[in-house]
Amino acid sequence: MIASIIYAIGGFIEVLVGLRFVFRLIGANASNAIVGWVYAWSTPFVAPFSGIFGQDATAVNGIGAATNSVFDWTALIALVVIGLVVGVIGSLFGRRHAA
Repeated sequence: MIASIIYAIGGFIEVLVGLRFVFRLIGANASNAIVGWVYAWSTPFVAPFSGIFGQDATAVNGIGAATNSVFDWTALIALVVIGLVVGVIGSLFGRRHAA
């Protein structure tokens, strides 16, 4: 039961951070209500990983590009680390409950 709750909360966080990564990658408009909400709610989860590689994002600008595409390294690292932490904690609670 506890493991299911941990996986559900972790999954929600992973979806938020994943959407943040995709929205920044495709250059979504931050003034849009949904995109702004995703950015606001995912910021606390990516903030601890800011600056690990000296830069948080890499801008990709093409000739005649209408959007500013950003490869967000911070969000990508956050996705991996949060997934690992949630997996370990969830499996620990899952084993404890089953034993």
